[in-house]
Amino acid sequence: MLQGDFSLPPHAAGLAGAAAAEPVPDRYGFYTGAPSTPLPDSSAAAGGGGGKRRHDALRIIRRREKKWLAMFNNWDRVVAKEFPRLRERCRKGIPDSVRARAWYYLCGACFMQRDQPDLYQRCLAKQPNEKVLDEIDKDLSRQFPHHELFVQDQGHGQQALRRLLQAYSGCHPEVGYCQAMAPLAGALLLHMPELDAFYTMVSLFDTYMRDYFRPGLEAVQVDGQILYGLLKRMYPDVYRHLVKYKVEPLHFMVDWFMCLYVRNLPWPTLLRQRRHLKSFEDTLDCLRNLPASVTEASSLLPTALLLELSAKDFEQEHTKQLKKFNQRKQGRHQMQEAAAA
Repeated sequence: MLQGDFSLPPHAAGLAGAAAAEPVPDRYGFYTGAPSTPLPDSSAAAGGGGGKRRHDALRIIRRREKKWLAMFNNWDRVVAKEFPRLRERCRKGIPDSVRARAWYYLCGACFMQRDQPDLYQRCLAKQPNEKVLDEIDKDLSRQFPHHELFVQDQGHGQQALRRLLQAYSGCHPEVGYCQAMAPLAGALLLHMPELDAFYTMVSLFDTYMRDYFRPGLEAVQVDGQILYGLLKRMYPDVYRHLVKYKVEPLHFMVDWFMCLYVRNLPWPTLLRQRRHLKSFEDTLDCLRNLPASVTEASSLLPTALLLELSAKDFEQEHTKQLKKFNQRKQGRHQMQEAAAA
């Protein structure tokens, strides 16, 4: 339990009123203003209508939890010899109770912590410069301000978030700090202890998002062109719509990719609503404001799993777009040199 006198966000405090009950966070810890939804439990499953269905669902969840716990205890062998089974279990859905631990293992943070147990303390000892510290402090209050962990200004949540961002920036002076780091680090803190969040964050940034936060965002630009290349191949009518209204990848996908969809979930919206988009502004507004009906897991994940894309497809498209990007970059340099001569 967090200590301290946590003040509620303005909209949540207003809901309480003189006679109303004090607002409580929802099942995920957010003060939304809506009644809190209790987590399912065995007593609910034993209730009236739908009791058997709930009981069966809980039984499936418990069985999956045991399988994941068994994998955690034998992770080296699972990764080395049972990867297809691991991938299948991810696609079936990771139980809420083990999801944070699964992230920690799946991204390789467990290996990093095993090999470098003192990395966090070493990084904390390397303070970034004053400009970076100021940028980090400015962003702290913007991260999940209606969540119980971050609702108090300079509370435990914000202090932990500051430490994570300062540690990473201090150990990576060539990268420094980027605003997209904060929502990712904050999201990890919502689900796991600070130390686990640090190793998970470093593993994500240095392995899966390498060069994403460097000046110029070249890696993000390349991935945006990969998105367009795959879109052109699989949904040519959608691709033509974007080209028609001159909607470039960097207009909408930077927040998606750099924040790993923490702020919004992308892409089926365009497939469902494109016929109603008649301008650059309409298209961009749609992509930046995705309706809940298509971003819910029950809709988004099955749609994503239906895409017939293999790892080889991504590798080929990456090679193709990286080559084009480097050619364009070289062409710009040549033009600049010619102009300066």
